[in-house]
Amino acid sequence: MKKLLATFLALTMLLSTAACSNGGEPSSSAGGNEESSQSVETRDINGLTLPISAEKQEISVLMVYDSQIVEDPNEIAGVKAMEEATNVHVNWMTYTETEMLEKFQQLLATGEYFDVMFPGGTSTYPGGYEQGIEDGVLVDMAENIEKYMPNYLALLKSSEDAMKQATYDDGKMHSVRVIKGNDEGVDGGGAFMGPAYRADILAEMGADVPETVEDLHQLLIQCRDNGMTAPMTLESDGGTSLSWAWGVNTDWASKYWQYDYSTDTVLLAPFAPGWDDWLDTMRDWYAEGLIDKNFTAGSAAISGDYSNFENDQTLFLSFWFNFLMGKELYTQGYVSNDDLDLQPLGGIVLNKGDDPVKCSGNACIQQEIYVTTQAKDKIDIISKWLDYQYTQEGINYRYYGIENESYVVDETGNITFTDAILKNPDGISVSDALGKYAMRTYMGFQSETAEISVQVATSSDGAIMQIKAGEVWASPEETISIPVGVQLNQEENEYVNSNMTDIITLMQERMVKYILGTDTTSHDEFRETLKSHNIDEITQCYQDACDRFNAR
Repeated sequence: MKKLLATFLALTMLLSTAACSNGGEPSSSAGGNEESSQSVETRDINGLTLPISAEKQEISVLMVYDSQIVEDPNEIAGVKAMEEATNVHVNWMTYTETEMLEKFQQLLATGEYFDVMFPGGTSTYPGGYEQGIEDGVLVDMAENIEKYMPNYLALLKSSEDAMKQATYDDGKMHSVRVIKGNDEGVDGGGAFMGPAYRADILAEMGADVPETVEDLHQLLIQCRDNGMTAPMTLESDGGTSLSWAWGVNTDWASKYWQYDYSTDTVLLAPFAPGWDDWLDTMRDWYAEGLIDKNFTAGSAAISGDYSNFENDQTLFLSFWFNFLMGKELYTQGYVSNDDLDLQPLGGIVLNKGDDPVKCSGNACIQQEIYVTTQAKDKIDIISKWLDYQYTQEGINYRYYGIENESYVVDETGNITFTDAILKNPDGISVSDALGKYAMRTYMGFQSETAEISVQVATSSDGAIMQIKAGEVWASPEETISIPVGVQLNQEENEYVNSNMTDIITLMQERMVKYILGTDTTSHDEFRETLKSHNIDEITQCYQDACDRFNAR
């Protein structure tokens, strides 16, 4: 991160003059202590002057937080240090992620707002941030970002992807966004899901890791002939990461949309050139006994049925999760099979020499941070407080706690936890011990380096496998994913939502029934059925959104 901040310094020097001009003075509208300001010692972090105000200021923040160790975030050592550095006291309102799903919408409905609202990734403002501005609920942060947030701007300007993803179609940055990265800079990080195989079974077979579709086909035949009943899995809708080898996206989470970067064209999977061959191959493999007969029940992580892992019945998993890689199914008690070893595949290709394909993008920009109009009289204070979340100092307080108490930094800049965390004298876990020092929230700069450090400290083997799997799945350079940051406007969103449900149902029924052999209609007939359900018009909505994104 020190390297990162050094790089940003050149960018922030241009912004620092405006930021410093009023950064150390109290806000006349910020509802704090009304006593006359006194001379205070100030310091600068890349254009952000600390303390933010000479007089104590107060703001309110809604956020997802759940701790059995420290109920009030203001009792966390790192949060106390952040208040001392900024001279801003935060009145927190916190809910668990599950509670927030209901509470956030209730708060919006009743008009009970907080200055800053960060409900996590599962709760969003209806219609998006721009709709919130139009409704008079959310603040347009475009001018405030330019005026008060030099560290945030420097991070964005260090990455073309980040800048493009954080900008709206009109060329402005209406909201502050979570930025994802590591100690090398802004980066979307590894993938969460991807194909996996049982390395222990493959080693017992004396076989190499498959590189092509035919390599895998022959391995699956060998597995079947050796008595395995489910050599390969599919998702409950018939989708599989193997379809990427044909340049086809069958991931239900992305609703089967994909993008051709050579022509800048959006298309639904059945209109991709490789769709027919992929689906025919899955039907043939199912008929050959190579695919789990019960695939419609869903993956084990969804159905809870781990018998194929327990009994060594499956070699290739079409989609799997990075947090369950390696021996995690055994160590977490899902199976008693201690030989189990799940390893990631970087993408099987159709023909030897082809470039592997993925269906994910470099998502540098994450959730929006909602600043409400309740905060308009202290927007300078709030903007600067948010900017502090993107500084190295703020990151360290949020993730690591207090230097020389919960962590130490060596001469190369590497951070390690102290015995107060790793060998807590009270005998509490690493996670609980760290909870007294660090809030560990990703509102601001989401540091993959810091998150990994915590994961490795709490469960080294599993954390290392998560990192490895994410890197392997993200390694192919070619992707068929729609560009990260593409946004439908309100009219497009309403049209898509009113028509897409039928399309999804048709897709899922087609894949399952065709693979099972019960649907014998041609691929062309299915495409005509999709067209009768307005797929051309829905596709145009996505195409227009992509065109606007590409024009940013």
